[in-house]
Amino acid sequence: MINPLQLSLTTGDGGKRDIIIEPVLEKDKKGLHPTGTYKIFKDAFGDESALFTEPLETTAPNNDLPDYLNPDYLGEVVFDGLSHWAYRGDLLTVDEQKQVANYIMKY
Repeated sequence: MINPLQLSLTTGDGGKRDIIIEPVLEKDKKGLHPTGTYKIFKDAFGDESALFTEPLETTAPNNDLPDYLNPDYLGEVVFDGLSHWAYRGDLLTVDEQKQVANYIMKY
């Protein structure tokens, strides 16, 4: 997965949690490749926002706000191989973590 995705998770009480899954990419001579790490952010489908899926126009880093200070940051899912994964964070339930990991693996 190269582009960010929007997903609606089912919570334990039957509600919905809207998220964005953002792959962490590395660049080499052949282009961009996923690293196996996927950052998870809060999202609101009804806010009429759109994901940026076009390449950046600059190569300058934009590290103004670290993830741990971003109020929308929910953690990250890291894959080690094809089916082994770990969640780094404490805001998603175990079931929500599994939903995210399963979605990434199927994508």
